[in-house]
Amino acid sequence: MNKKHTVAQLISVDRVQRFNSQIIVGIIASILISVVMAGMLLEVTPPSKVAWWLSAFLVTSLIRLSIYLYYRRRGTTVESVGLQKNLLLLSLFFAGCMWGTAAIFLFPYNSITHQVLLAFVLGGMVAGSVNIFASIMTSFYVFSIPTIVPLTVVLFSIGDRLHMAMGLMLSIFVLFMALANRKINLEIYEFLVRKHQNLELIRNLELEIGVRQAAEEKLLLKNQQIESIVEERTVELRQVNEQLLAEIDERIEAEKALKESELKYRELANSLPQIIFETDAAGRITFANRNAGKLLGYAKTDFSQGLSAFDVLAASQAAQSVAGLRAVLQGRPLTGEEYQAHGKDGRSFPVSVHAAPVCQHGAIVGARGLMIDLTEQKRIEAEQHRLQNQLQAVQKMEVLGAVAGGVAHDLNNILSAIVSYPDLLLMQIPPDSSLRQPLLIMQESGKRAAAVVQDLLTLTRRGVVVEEVLNLNEIIERYLQSPEHEQLMQAHPGVRVRVALDERLLNMTGSKVHLLKTLMNLVFNAAEAMPDGGFIDVATGNCRLDQPLRKYDAVVSGEYVALTVADTGTGIAPEDIDRIFEPFFTRKKMGRSGTGLGMAVVWGAVQDHGGYIDVTSVEHQGTRFALYFPATRRETDGGEQPAPIAAWQGKGESILVVDDVPVQRRIASDLLTHLGYQVATAQSGEEAVELLRARPVDLVVLDMIMAPGMDGLDAFRQIRRMYPGQRAVIASGYSETERVREALALGAGPYVKKPYTWITLGQAVKTALNRAETTPQAFGPAGEA
Repeated sequence: MNKKHTVAQLISVDRVQRFNSQIIVGIIASILISVVMAGMLLEVTPPSKVAWWLSAFLVTSLIRLSIYLYYRRRGTTVESVGLQKNLLLLSLFFAGCMWGTAAIFLFPYNSITHQVLLAFVLGGMVAGSVNIFASIMTSFYVFSIPTIVPLTVVLFSIGDRLHMAMGLMLSIFVLFMALANRKINLEIYEFLVRKHQNLELIRNLELEIGVRQAAEEKLLLKNQQIESIVEERTVELRQVNEQLLAEIDERIEAEKALKESELKYRELANSLPQIIFETDAAGRITFANRNAGKLLGYAKTDFSQGLSAFDVLAASQAAQSVAGLRAVLQGRPLTGEEYQAHGKDGRSFPVSVHAAPVCQHGAIVGARGLMIDLTEQKRIEAEQHRLQNQLQAVQKMEVLGAVAGGVAHDLNNILSAIVSYPDLLLMQIPPDSSLRQPLLIMQESGKRAAAVVQDLLTLTRRGVVVEEVLNLNEIIERYLQSPEHEQLMQAHPGVRVRVALDERLLNMTGSKVHLLKTLMNLVFNAAEAMPDGGFIDVATGNCRLDQPLRKYDAVVSGEYVALTVADTGTGIAPEDIDRIFEPFFTRKKMGRSGTGLGMAVVWGAVQDHGGYIDVTSVEHQGTRFALYFPATRRETDGGEQPAPIAAWQGKGESILVVDDVPVQRRIASDLLTHLGYQVATAQSGEEAVELLRARPVDLVVLDMIMAPGMDGLDAFRQIRRMYPGQRAVIASGYSETERVREALALGAGPYVKKPYTWITLGQAVKTALNRAETTPQAFGPAGEA
């Protein structure tokens, strides 16, 4: 390595070489993704625009590939690194511009799905560039800014709340990607600085070793000259006495120089943070610096008594270490071989060994080198891997949340006919009709499908809408008496449930529906884990948490209600226990033993209730889930008994059903007509306002989500301006949203969730007609308030 090159120049060369070696991955990924994205955008964008953009993008990619291949053949030098870096950054800038132009020329204004696809692709390109372009920080900005800014500008320019939110989330995403890129860039830079500092120290050591060898050779030569003179001129001793004294003085000076060289060498070796060592041909350590004793725990006497180099390396690597020493003694240096160092106290840590042969009189007599402690480097690499996994998990949940929230409303609308119409048909056929059982099966299937939709909403943190004071013991007793539990026990006759409930259990606040679903999933999984039978233990108790649980950095100190569900089943494999709460992760056959959402729903429900979950499992012995929920000293309200069916019958009151989906209008109209109400319908908020302007009604049933035009909240505001006391029922396929809560705060209510049943809709309508201004209630698909 040329001495005139500074460490900064050498680091610059390393960074450009690292950047150039990784850019080919980005080029290939860019070409593949651009072709796939162009194919998807052909559905909503003129083909000519897509073709021109794709052609320009491929030309840009070929230019980048040419630059990469050119410098791959020529290599990177200090003299050429500046030009190479600028060319790479320039080509990367044009690549970012090409991605950015896609947001301008190919933006699918008429398709929100393709807009999300475009945002996902561009965001993914920026996320992928975090690691690929980490060696040169500027490259991340040169690529990500022209890639993301045009799309962000387009989203903000559209101006509605959805696109403003998308633009804001995209901006926040890029900011965090920049922070992650900055962190990785600093780690790479620090590594390269340490690398070149160590190389410089090695060069200095080699120079000092050369000086020492020269002094030894000079001393040997002088000794030979003196002995020759003494033998040849013994008879002339008196005449040459002065000359002999001069030679002795020279020898003294040489020995002094040798000692000074040795002292300087030892001081330099002791100043290094690494382990510096020398061995003889048998592997015995003949020299070790001060840091060797600190890191390995050996005293000077240990080294002086012939401690072997093999004693400080792991016994499991004996063959590898013997082969390494043999290679050095044959003249082949070691350059960064990784071993496990073994200290005197039994502690092991990873090291990188660099060693070269020691020559005397033309023969190799031992080895000299250094060991670099890799503990910190390995920790940084593990932390980087953990952060990457965490980022991927967050991205997965964001995508799942967007998908679940987007389809829940449509799925509930589709399921309404399957859940609602069997009610009407069952009331119109005789009890002994052969059609009754198929209709009940159809309705039950629809309700199970609605429950899966509710699981998705719970999973995406959008499902817990009720917060009431309740007792966990009552929920457990209710579940144990439910048809679902009876069916589970019939399917697993060898399973027995043992219950131990604390009679003095404190109350908690939350949603009965979600806690019941959580318990159901835990018991179901426990039964599935015991194909040959066994015991499921369900217990409750009071406790106080003030120390973090496993997988949690901290807990909120206070009183908690504990729920434990334990089984004696097959247990969970250690490699799976950290993944059991991932959505759709299962070792069972998908579709035959659930949807793969059960444990993810449990995790989401516990999080939404401000609680914690602890899992312990031993294979072939069983698994134990412990759930902790914050306790309250408030008392339960005791609940209300459901009114008889006759109380839900109408007396000819007038009702206006407002829904943009024809099937939903028809279902609600048929159910309410059958209950004795006079029903009119409107397909939009605007039509409803006009109808009410001409003729008022006793009650309005408003769908919350209608597009385009007024949604339920806007329509209710207009109606309240005309009729301040107008009563209304709010309906939606989602769980409760911010706009639903705003409508309820304005006086609307109760709130009923789709799909309708004649019980839930009739109860909500009757409640609304009979109340003045009371707290809004929510009625779900299962008929529970």
